Amino acid sequence: PEVDPAQTVFGAGVTDRELTSLSDLTASPERFDGQVIKTEGEITAVCQRMGCWMEMRGEEGAPTVRVPLAGHNYFLPRDVSGRRATIEGQVAIRELSDAEREHLASEGAQAVATALQVSATGVVLADPS
Repeated sequence: PEVDPAQTVFGAGVTDRELTSLSDLTASPERFDGQVIKTEGEITAVCQRMGCWMEMRGEEGAPTVRVPLAGHNYFLPRDVSGRRATIEGQVAIRELSDAEREHLASEGAQAVATALQVSATGVVLADPS
């Protein structure tokens, strides 16, 4: 696949699968549970320890979605909050334990009350315009 020079690819990148909006995902996450989706949004937070997760939202004021980077196979730069990204990965609805919540919060996470996550096999970061 051709890579746009104005984008930076992490992990496996993304396929040409149809885009699912983050607002559709957050409105009815159980509809997508277990499915692999491609979606896009604004990065609102990145793990400040290793860059092994991020949080994204579709539009201003929308709920954020937790995006662990699949299996710690790749990492994001820690300074990409505010940038737009397209991700692809598997949707999961799973409650976090108290220990997981504390761990994520210690790394800067905000979306620790939500059970919704997308385990991203690939991230395509749009370069800042």
